Amino acid sequence: MKRIFSILLFFSMAAALVSGCGNNKDNLGVGTSDIGGDINTTEENKNGDGTNGASGENNENTAMGRYVETAIDLSEYCIRTDSLTKYEDGTLVIPDYYNSPIVSRDNGETWEPEGTEWFTKLMKEDAYIMDMAYGPDGTAVVIYDKSDDNTDSEDDSNTDSEEDPAETKDSDNQDEESESEALGENETETDNSKEDEYRLDPVGFIVKPDGTQIPIQISVEEDDAYMRNVWVSDKGRIFVSTLGTNIYEIKEDGTAEKFLTIEDRTELIAFQGDLMIIDGSRFGDLILYDMEKKERVVDEVLNDFVSENYKERDVYNGSEFFDLYIFPGEEGVIYLAGKKGLHRHVIGGSTVEQIIDGSLSCFNNPSYSLHGMVTLPDNEFLALFGGGKLVRFTYNPDIPTVPNERVKVYSLEDNDTVRQAITIYQSNNPEVYVEYEVGLGEGNSITRDDALKKLNTQIMAGEGPDLLVLDDMPIDSYMSKGLLLDLSECLNSLNGENEIFESIKNAFKKDDKIYMIPCEIQLPMVQGDEKYISQMKDMKGIADAFEDLREDNEGKALVYACTEKGILGIFSMVCAPAWKTETGELNKESIEEFLLQCKRIYDAQMEGLPEKFLEDYELNNENLIAYYDTPRDNPDWIRSLDWFNYLSGKIQMVCGSLTDVNEYAEFRSIMRKKEFADDVYMPLDGQSKNIFIPKNLVGISAASNNIERTEELLKVLLGKENQSYLFKGMPVNKAALEGEFIIDEKYVSEEGIYSYIGASDQDGIMVDLEVYVLDENQQQELRDWIENVNMPYIVDTVLEEAVYKEGTKYLRGATSLDEAVKAIEQSVAIYMSE
Repeated sequence: MKRIFSILLFFSMAAALVSGCGNNKDNLGVGTSDIGGDINTTEENKNGDGTNGASGENNENTAMGRYVETAIDLSEYCIRTDSLTKYEDGTLVIPDYYNSPIVSRDNGETWEPEGTEWFTKLMKEDAYIMDMAYGPDGTAVVIYDKSDDNTDSEDDSNTDSEEDPAETKDSDNQDEESESEALGENETETDNSKEDEYRLDPVGFIVKPDGTQIPIQISVEEDDAYMRNVWVSDKGRIFVSTLGTNIYEIKEDGTAEKFLTIEDRTELIAFQGDLMIIDGSRFGDLILYDMEKKERVVDEVLNDFVSENYKERDVYNGSEFFDLYIFPGEEGVIYLAGKKGLHRHVIGGSTVEQIIDGSLSCFNNPSYSLHGMVTLPDNEFLALFGGGKLVRFTYNPDIPTVPNERVKVYSLEDNDTVRQAITIYQSNNPEVYVEYEVGLGEGNSITRDDALKKLNTQIMAGEGPDLLVLDDMPIDSYMSKGLLLDLSECLNSLNGENEIFESIKNAFKKDDKIYMIPCEIQLPMVQGDEKYISQMKDMKGIADAFEDLREDNEGKALVYACTEKGILGIFSMVCAPAWKTETGELNKESIEEFLLQCKRIYDAQMEGLPEKFLEDYELNNENLIAYYDTPRDNPDWIRSLDWFNYLSGKIQMVCGSLTDVNEYAEFRSIMRKKEFADDVYMPLDGQSKNIFIPKNLVGISAASNNIERTEELLKVLLGKENQSYLFKGMPVNKAALEGEFIIDEKYVSEEGIYSYIGASDQDGIMVDLEVYVLDENQQQELRDWIENVNMPYIVDTVLEEAVYKEGTKYLRGATSLDEAVKAIEQSVAIYMSE
């Protein structure tokens, strides 16, 4: 466990950007709750609003009955755990790749380790366990690689961080790896990893209940690379999936034969009697295969349900956690679990029944990754989530199916931090239903303007939300019209573990009132050779530094951005607050100065830029558009701190926004490398000083009919439990920030290293970085940095898009500076007058 693993990632041109994108960690702080769904429901969302027919008032017609949750923390035993198995005698077992398995013989009430000789031997041999599975009679099957040279080469980066306790940045590394794979230059997901994956030569064995060991003898086809995952059916048949499209069956004597060839890589196999249910990230429909008749089974009802609710199943999860998990129930029945909740389906039946409503359960918590689930007696269920969180679901017929009291939440974009807070709040307040509306939701084709018009209509009709996530909304208009509540009293009541930074509160004071507060923040920063960084005190100094850097670095990229909008997007975060006067009018002189200096920066960057760099950038851009429907020069992407290209020497400076404590530790660690001895970093200032970037900016409607409950939800959003895991930035909660400084000593080397990361690009360039624990001085520097910020950069979409559009023309020489500024002024004239 104390080993520090090297994770070899295949990056495109921007390895650092992927670490700043949505992560998916596991929050361990959920207790007993009364939340769930209707066990009798045969149609989902009858009213189209998640209410399943509940009126919202206490009356005799209120639907009754839902599942309640009880959470058990098994993190002490679970470092890297990917399954929950039930034996035919009812015994439950959770295997772990670094600890002895734990078992329960009382339906999950209590758990204890159960040592096995074969597992202890593997650990002594320093074997890297790739997968384990248990059969109904207790038979164990394990696949492992015992070569130290290969432990980091396999696609373990497609798994939870529990696989690598030393890599603590993301609790679920699938986000980082899926994006790095998606951004790959020349290869598909399978091909992109084949070169390194072939270095592995996994072996395996079967362990019978009496301890007898049987070696697995398998020879997979070349395109399959090697056996990767093992599955045991409810009748004891053993199957192995690979990196290719073949599935093999392992016989009693350990020999193997090819069993089935499918269209894509298998990541989940479930069984119901003789039926094998197969799924993978790239699958459309599930594959149902009758193992006795050796033919596929078509279930259109099931396929329609999956297509409607789980069409976009997560990619590169390493078969260890699942967006959609399938497990058997009574004869002929399967259960499907995921963010939509828990559903029951009779194979070949006409309905898919909702058992637990995802919006009212921990299934909807984005920080929970589902690893396994089983049925228990008395219609109970047990689910294992990442980080060793075990949740029991018990049906209670005496509580309303949907809580009668409501709080309405609205955001333009789906928001993981908000969803997490809603789950926490509902677990502590089971009598309250938090109704969450997303203006630009999944499958929603309306525009931002249309969504805002609809929202404004609701507000004017007295039907608006109680809590608003104000990102990308017309905040100034809402304040001027008196639509937002003063939060001062609520925020001042936060103390102890829920205290937030005073600097963040003060930054939003207006006439001694606070109408909004961010849930998380990012910090603009720059790092590079002190000779250049020391000049970067304002926009003119930044442009001077770029020109000097270009003079000393012919034929090299200075930063990663190499488009006009990319350069504008990087520096707008430290300049945009100056583009409007205190009275809200357009500051033309400031915009003119911004464009002037950005052109100097852009020209310095593009002068003599290698053609190969431009080609790689364009390919990276195409891949981003294909996978995420967003261009590379989108400001949120282009501001990511690019450690890979900086370490490899492809760029000479990193300039962007710092998103979390681990990223801060990475860049402080770079400065310890001999070749970066002259490095310095500092907060980035432009036309504005002491900038921070608020994310998930929230406010409460002044017209709310349930202010008390809404303030309770706001406190959860800002509380330590929710702030201990965030998706877009650093916590504004002081205690949560302190928690991020804490690293378990057993994962820290004598030299103070707690993580080792490495990367390779399509050109074969490899870099590595030892990440050191932050010392007290470094921790204090970050605290002081946050305590000293006072200027929030709040995105003004209309104004910024006008600046990007006309600024692009100016930077490429298509218009003059005066023409660009006049065009911006004309473009936003009506908007600025509203």
